[in-house]
Amino acid sequence: MGDSRNIVPREETMSNGFTVPVLGAEKSRKNRNEVLKMRLRPDDVIVASYPKAGTTWLQEIVWLICNDADATLAKKKMLEDRYGWMDKPASLPGNGLEELNAWPREQTRFIKTHAPFQLLPNEVQNEAIGKLIYVARNPKDNCVSFYHFHRMNKTLPEPGPFSEFLEQFTQGNLVLGSWFDHVNKYWQVSQSRERSMYFVLYENMKNNSKEEIKKLANFLEKDLSDAQITIIANHCAFDNMKDNDRVNYSRLTASGLFDANISHFMRKGKVGDWKNHFTVSQSEEFDDLYRKKTEDWTLEFDFGL
Repeated sequence: MGDSRNIVPREETMSNGFTVPVLGAEKSRKNRNEVLKMRLRPDDVIVASYPKAGTTWLQEIVWLICNDADATLAKKKMLEDRYGWMDKPASLPGNGLEELNAWPREQTRFIKTHAPFQLLPNEVQNEAIGKLIYVARNPKDNCVSFYHFHRMNKTLPEPGPFSEFLEQFTQGNLVLGSWFDHVNKYWQVSQSRERSMYFVLYENMKNNSKEEIKKLANFLEKDLSDAQITIIANHCAFDNMKDNDRVNYSRLTASGLFDANISHFMRKGKVGDWKNHFTVSQSEEFDDLYRKKTEDWTLEFDFGL
């Protein structure tokens, strides 16, 4: 993320040779290289995603699963105080790595990241340390949500009209590169790491949240009752999340970083909202690109058709 709303993404190469379009100051690149060297703990829980794919939703679900569905406790602390942000942008206060390194040893570290897999700590890339959970959302809805996030987030560049943003999205010219590359890499890795990595689809969480919570609990080796699963599902229903100031980032609106007059951090949370933004020709062109990019994928998305 950059220092003004007019910065154009540029390519930067990290110390491991991975190149990605990124924004902003030298501090951001330094932080990313430091992330590569970060030491992991065996009980770390990492929630990863491409931006605006349901990250906050999944974070809250995972935290509640690991804390016995204690919704009362969840409402006492901001989500960003319960999670460390591994690759926190330089435009935000604090240093994510320093905060994580200071995390009490006796407490499970909950970690958020939007980094491509190639920019996760080397220990995660080379070994199966801790638990890694990735959420992916169909690219049309993901693009629309990211567009509105750019509109209201003053630390990100102005997106211009949706047609221009869509072009940047399809070309992979946004802050974290290509949606296709980001999602596919995590998906491929997940196929060989069943015990240490879990890949969940946003649309499946929407269609049957209780079933997905059960699967996540099993992956996290937590035995939850049906009543606890119901508590988590209700607490994490979209309308409840949107009104919950522990998770809706309203304090970033109060601080001036987000402009709620333009859009809310949690906007609609629906599957298929892309149909309100894509023209017929844009949808057809995107479908052609999607078929070409995913012809070898075994992963399928629900576009809400």
